[in-house]
Amino acid sequence: MQLPLIFHQLHHRLGVRDNLTIVPIIVGVLSPNVERVVGRLLAKYFKDPGTLFIISSDFCHWGLRFRYTQLQRDKTKFPKTMVFDSEEHPVNAGIEAMDREGMALIEKQDFEGFKRYLQMTGNTICGRHPISVLLEILRNVKEEHIIKFVDYNQSTILPSAPSRNDSCVAYAAGVITVDE
Repeated sequence: MQLPLIFHQLHHRLGVRDNLTIVPIIVGVLSPNVERVVGRLLAKYFKDPGTLFIISSDFCHWGLRFRYTQLQRDKTKFPKTMVFDSEEHPVNAGIEAMDREGMALIEKQDFEGFKRYLQMTGNTICGRHPISVLLEILRNVKEEHIIKFVDYNQSTILPSAPSRNDSCVAYAAGVITVDE
């Protein structure tokens, strides 16, 4: 679904004309050991300046239909800057605070911390394995990189007391740059 957009952005908007090859890699359920191996194997390609990695993942899938209704309820753990106000949209804010905890670990490039976070929260981040592979890639390249999340949103504004049919999917966008 994303390939036409990626091709358009690279080819038409950025002017990449020669040797434009897109190699989709689908990452399923992997053990942490396999994530480490795959990360080490892909690190040499990540180092190539002619290669662009795009990792795609939704974040929390919340609601009974996803069999996941965890929230961060401890407001002392809420980041100062959030999209959703904790008084006006407490469920959305609880989802966001939980997601941002995971995003902070990704920004810190903390593979083990991200694994512990997923185990503790059970957060339904569908791209947790590709994200973990990325963190392992970054551990295996010499240059220092900065990961920065630049946007976050959710599919639905939930009521304070959601019904059985209410659900929400969260989305985050991040960028990796070389730390110069």
